Amino acid sequence: MALDMVAVLRRLSVRIDTNSPPLTAPGVISWFGRLIDVTPEQSNLGMREGMELWGTGQGFAPLDIAGVESWLFDAPRGEHLLIAERKISFDVQNTPSREGRNLVIWTLNDIAAFIGHAVIDGRLQILEEETESAEENEPELFSGPGPFTLKPSNDFSILEEKGLDVSLAKPVLIPAKLHKVTGILKGPGEDEISRWVLNIGGLHILQEFELLDRSPMLNHVNLEIDTNPDFSELLSERRSHSDGMGDLLRWWTFDSGTATVETYEVLVPAHSGMDATGAEWILDGVSNKLHMNY
Repeated sequence: MALDMVAVLRRLSVRIDTNSPPLTAPGVISWFGRLIDVTPEQSNLGMREGMELWGTGQGFAPLDIAGVESWLFDAPRGEHLLIAERKISFDVQNTPSREGRNLVIWTLNDIAAFIGHAVIDGRLQILEEETESAEENEPELFSGPGPFTLKPSNDFSILEEKGLDVSLAKPVLIPAKLHKVTGILKGPGEDEISRWVLNIGGLHILQEFELLDRSPMLNHVNLEIDTNPDFSELLSERRSHSDGMGDLLRWWTFDSGTATVETYEVLVPAHSGMDATGAEWILDGVSNKLHMNY
């Protein structure tokens, strides 16, 4: 079974934001997410706040200069960390460059050293054991009477992009539903997956979340909740698949007929405000979705 590099990084307290992926053409190199809250220790390893995180996936065909040059043509300006989980056919000292893009490549040896040190000093345990432990602890997360209040991320960057001022908004709570969806992805093979989906003004996948110990005393504002959610389109995804001659991006479709859904009543912290034209807006503080004229 292939190693889930994003899961490994998260086990090592590397914070990864998977919202707003850059627009790049399909290829061997795919976007993992964006690094946030980088610690001094992680900075010493070459990680930077806001750095785009990419991976090649595992495969038979090596990563060559042409592949990097093709990807780099679409890569946005800024810092980039490329984790090469396959062999590289060129010397990293000869890595192609493009103005405004600072690229750091981790080779197989870099990855092995990174994970090996984490295992030795106890920061990383066997993933299967941790997964079993997490599954055992999940019922306790929602023990007792609900609704349960999710912890907000306090990311207001979308408001800044839209020219909206959070200081003029008022904090509110939005009643919502949180679904734990387990089922089968079907593509070149079958893979059982489990995802958390927030149902509020649409369906949103949550990579991670926390609960507040106490719910704040705030007014409630209602957004639409899908009473009969269809998870098939949301959970279907494109994955890199090796056919023995190289890797191709293939669609893996979520089979709704195999879905098992556990649902919890939750409250989502949010900010409600008004723009210069008098139109009302509300920012969901967990999925960071901005709803205009709700």
